[in-house]
Amino acid sequence: MGRGVEMDGCGRCVRFLMFAINFIIWVGSIVILVLGIWTVVDRPYLEKLLGNDMYMTAAYILIATGCLIFFVSFLGCFGALKEIKCMLLTYFIIVLLLFIILLIGGILGYVFKDKASTTVRNAMTSAMKEYSPNSGNSVTKAWDETQIAMKCCGITEPVQEWVKNNNHFDNNGNKVPKSCCKKSESGEFLECQRNPTEANTYLEGCFAKATDFVKNQAKIIGGVGIAVAIIMLLGLVFSIALFKMID
Repeated sequence: MGRGVEMDGCGRCVRFLMFAINFIIWVGSIVILVLGIWTVVDRPYLEKLLGNDMYMTAAYILIATGCLIFFVSFLGCFGALKEIKCMLLTYFIIVLLLFIILLIGGILGYVFKDKASTTVRNAMTSAMKEYSPNSGNSVTKAWDETQIAMKCCGITEPVQEWVKNNNHFDNNGNKVPKSCCKKSESGEFLECQRNPTEANTYLEGCFAKATDFVKNQAKIIGGVGIAVAIIMLLGLVFSIALFKMID
């Protein structure tokens, strides 16, 4: 099994540091897992509005990575305490792969943050043309949920954009979707579809709010990913050091 014998002071110090680093990695895995779940449940309607699966795919990758790191950190802790060489070697290989994945994911998160504005605007403009009241299609539902949740309307120029990019309202004389209407104190939608005004309609576009949300999400995910990757790098160093110290 490659189990080591009692170590001197330096070896015990490395073993302790190995255990401490893996405990921090374990905590980091929980943070990554929570972030992934939060991304899935917090704004699921944005997936359809953004026009691609990248948003939710990134969330599922976070969840899977967080679960894997959660269990691997236990492997590192156990290998350090018991001084089992084959376990430390297995730990090193798995953590090296996870380190590369997290580092790339963190970098991509920051890259996507810088490109979020163009991506979100193009996707929202395309999705607006597919909006159809009372149709129940996924894009319509995504638009309605976004406008209600974020208290916004359209992209940047609410009324003009809905009239210009969508002809579903002309037949009924409506200018904006019902989801653009503000709610009364009792929670009922105000009447604004035919005569949208500042008093009864959300006149702030959804583009700015959606972009800020995506950028902030990418910043958080990217930052946590890079931070955990750096800590995992220390785990790699100590695992190799401990591996070489075991007789």
